[in-house]
Amino acid sequence: MMTIDLYVSDPTLTGERGQALAAHVLHTITAADAAPDAVMARAREFTHVLVHHPAAWATGGPSLSGAPRYLARVTVPGSWAGPGFGDGIFPLITDAIAEFEGDQQRLRTDPHCVVQILGVREHNLGTTGRTTTATELTKMMTADYDSDADTRDIPDGYGVDPVCGMTLEIATAEFTLTHNGETRVFCAPVCRKVFAEEHTLT
Repeated sequence: MMTIDLYVSDPTLTGERGQALAAHVLHTITAADAAPDAVMARAREFTHVLVHHPAAWATGGPSLSGAPRYLARVTVPGSWAGPGFGDGIFPLITDAIAEFEGDQQRLRTDPHCVVQILGVREHNLGTTGRTTTATELTKMMTADYDSDADTRDIPDGYGVDPVCGMTLEIATAEFTLTHNGETRVFCAPVCRKVFAEEHTLT
């Protein structure tokens, strides 16, 4: 469950242009090649990109009219908000906005796009009218993935996260678990936790 509140200084990013920007950011951050389409489609359903226009915006540097500014606040479950998450989401959002803007270099050169990550404590997120833990959310997002039916060709030296289907390099996988004599790799602690709970492992 991810919400991206994107504050923009450009007054033209309203209506259809604002909707197009939101859709572009959404599809950019949920188009990972390493995970199956079924999982990413569900991830999109749990992701919201909202474009906001502040009544006032004051900052230094070039004028806002010539160099629009962006502030993206990314709200996710606290267990997601580790250093690795930022390493991935910062460039994804920045480059998605830059691509939409039509200048691939400006936001990589000037600090005119700021991305903040806000982690929400466990039991402080909810959907379907009830509290939803990070583990429950992961199960909901990966409900359409069946590892036994996954027929993708996986390169040598890589493994598949049995919960979400993401492909990972075995040698560098940070989260692993041994089950039935086989080392399983996971993209995040929460996927490892889901697998362990489903197989009564510790």
